[in-house]
Amino acid sequence: MIKPASWPRGLVLVPLVGASDSLVNALALWIAWVLISLAHGSAMTFLRTRLAACQQLLASIVLAATMTACADLLAQAWLLERHGALSLYIGWVALSCVTLERLTVVEPRLLAHLRLAGQFGLLITSLGALREMIGTSVPLALLAPGGFILLGLLLAAYQAWTGIKPRSTLEETPRP
Repeated sequence: MIKPASWPRGLVLVPLVGASDSLVNALALWIAWVLISLAHGSAMTFLRTRLAACQQLLASIVLAATMTACADLLAQAWLLERHGALSLYIGWVALSCVTLERLTVVEPRLLAHLRLAGQFGLLITSLGALREMIGTSVPLALLAPGGFILLGLLLAAYQAWTGIKPRSTLEETPRP
């Protein structure tokens, strides 16, 4: 079983870089992610006891797709100017809900939801604020490659700050 801590590294990368071109977009996507994932987790807690193991995945997929479709329609109705930038990334919330449902067998689900929501919120709002500030003088920061470059620089700064050394893929073999 994959540990839930490895989930955010790959799955939220697309909405993180794509929707964080401004702080407002980043906050809107984070709020949508928190509301949809908590509602999905609550509904699945209710349904989990009533469904067989083979039916839980299908119910999770249908529920997540329904909730993200409703959130997309609400964003289209009330946030039309932001809907164009966020409509693609709201669909990724359904994927993260289903994945989170399947991976949080190891630890309590509510704690996993809250921990991941906090981590994702901190990362997306800080990246959105930085991209918006830097984007006024360097337009590349507002595009997706600039988001990847800035995210890489932030991860390198974090590793330098905490003293974490990256794992080497090459292992040295002992010599006789």
